[in-house]
Amino acid sequence: MREKSQMKVSGRVILRGLLALVLVFALCASSIVTVTANTVSANVIDGDHTYSFRMSSSKLEDLLSEAEKLGLAPLGKLDRAERVQSTTTVYVRRGVILTLDEAGQRTDLVAYAGETVEEALRENNILLRDMDEVSPARTEKITRDLKVTVRRACTVSVIADGEVHQVSLSGATVKDALAAAGVTLQKEDSLNFPLSEPLFEKMNIRVARVVKIKVTVDGKTKEYEIAAQSVKEALERCGVVLGEDDRISCRETDRLTDGMHITVFRVTKKELLVKEEAPFETIYEDTDELEAGETEVKVVGVPGEKEVLYEVIFVDGKEEGKVAVEETILTEPVDEVILRGTQELQEDEGYEPGDSVDSSSAGTFVDHEGNVVSYSRLLTGDCTAYSVPGGTTSLGWKAEYGIIAVNPNVIPYGTRMYVTSPDGSVVYGYGIAGDTGGACMAGTIIADLCYNTIEECSIIGRRTMNVYILS
Repeated sequence: MREKSQMKVSGRVILRGLLALVLVFALCASSIVTVTANTVSANVIDGDHTYSFRMSSSKLEDLLSEAEKLGLAPLGKLDRAERVQSTTTVYVRRGVILTLDEAGQRTDLVAYAGETVEEALRENNILLRDMDEVSPARTEKITRDLKVTVRRACTVSVIADGEVHQVSLSGATVKDALAAAGVTLQKEDSLNFPLSEPLFEKMNIRVARVVKIKVTVDGKTKEYEIAAQSVKEALERCGVVLGEDDRISCRETDRLTDGMHITVFRVTKKELLVKEEAPFETIYEDTDELEAGETEVKVVGVPGEKEVLYEVIFVDGKEEGKVAVEETILTEPVDEVILRGTQELQEDEGYEPGDSVDSSSAGTFVDHEGNVVSYSRLLTGDCTAYSVPGGTTSLGWKAEYGIIAVNPNVIPYGTRMYVTSPDGSVVYGYGIAGDTGGACMAGTIIADLCYNTIEECSIIGRRTMNVYILS
């Protein structure tokens, strides 16, 4: 019995030990799974070498540090590490010095191993054309520091002494272009580019020869011997500073020529505040209480007062003119109101045959210029003259020479006429019926002739005239 009891105890101990061992293995496996779940797979590629590993951090600096543990050479000052978008794949670009020699001018650029010569130049904003010569070849891959020579093939223009020379060169400078064009540069001549400047396609090289010029400014005239491309450059070299509003006798962009005389006009501006009359407007109101052609002042116009700010312009100290820049009304003007009659006249008003007018049928006459003119009707009788400077007629037309006031029942509006004295000593000439005459309506005159001034009206006064109604 005792042996059986001991055997049962030993079995229980062994079972418990097995359970404990299983639990330990389970815990270890769980830890391994957890660690694996919290790491990422990474690749750092350096040329032909790839460093692969797993780690918990995805930061660029941590990935590089881990790769260095596996043999990655540390990054130098010119090297770059670039992550592929948001992945944990990193490319290392090893920087090298690319020395560019273009027409004798050397420039150090940064390139990256594995690029072609053309790719490296393009990344440095240096573009090659098909006709350009490149050594070594533009397709050669860069592995270390490299010197690259570029010889540009281009056609340029050399402008000198009024002539344009076109030359085509490869890998040349401004100095070479001058030599090819046969242009000799004198000691004091100037260029728009340095002699050592490499040529580029369609380059315009301008040679400015020393010329004698005169410059008048601030009341003084001086002579200069100077080499400059333009008037603007010449003034700068002469020490003449132009103000914002100053003027010159030519354009700043004009080419400088021998014997040129440049005058500078100093322009200044001042403000002037003055009080002036504010004019009133004339308003017309139609009324049937007055006969057509009659007017009557309903409200007398009264000027107001305004304050005007002028900008006064002075050229070399003398006033040239002024411009109103701002107006302020101090007292409002009172507009003048004129009543204009619209009352229809009776048919029997006007001239009666045989009254004060002689009438004849159609015919021809010779005007004051010797032209033979046809007319459909001739009226002979008294005419007067009037003038309304700046005014208008009853039809709203401008009251000026050539407008004739009539009785529209006798001579319709728009009728063309020729008016002269019977003996031809006083000639009004050609006109058109465009106004209503009060005396015409009363039948005391044939027509009232409009003049531009009161003084001219004395030419007619009141006299007998022939009024030819034109065909």
